[in-house]
Amino acid sequence: MLFPSGPGVRPVVARALYGAFAEFRREFDAMCRVADRRLPLPLAAVVFAPQDGVDAGLLHRPEFRRTALFAYQVALLRLWREWDVLRVAAVAGEGAGGCAAGYVAGVLGLDEAVRLLVSGHRLFEHGGTRAERLLRAGGHDRVLCCAPDQENRHGTAPAEGIRGLRQELLEGRGPHARW
Repeated sequence: MLFPSGPGVRPVVARALYGAFAEFRREFDAMCRVADRRLPLPLAAVVFAPQDGVDAGLLHRPEFRRTALFAYQVALLRLWREWDVLRVAAVAGEGAGGCAAGYVAGVLGLDEAVRLLVSGHRLFEHGGTRAERLLRAGGHDRVLCCAPDQENRHGTAPAEGIRGLRQELLEGRGPHARW
């Protein structure tokens, strides 16, 4: 399961899932309860604000955007698990998605993940993401790194394009796949 860092939550999609599925709603609410202790306004009020309302613009602020994306990703995964749509054999992520990957893998606690997201501390440090290091420390010896490598800091795809990158990831080789 790949948890990306952006572009963010589409409020209309989150609102539809929240209204239609109890499992999504329960998980999203659980994420919001923890986030609300650290954010200046309730996360749900920002995510579900009227599109032209004052609070809707807060979703562009990094602490709200990252935390909302994390809550959305985790709640969506829980919904898919409830439906038995997928069985997660591995997780990977970048930025807010790295926190989601670490949380669902059980090596990052919910409060710690939310603290990292809200505080704005760099999620990437020397030696990989904090979530990546915690995954390794937790006994997960195969961690897929989805961040740009040293020679590819701008995140551009390899010369072969996205198909080449996908093939490298599937085969576990290349600068974009560290196991």
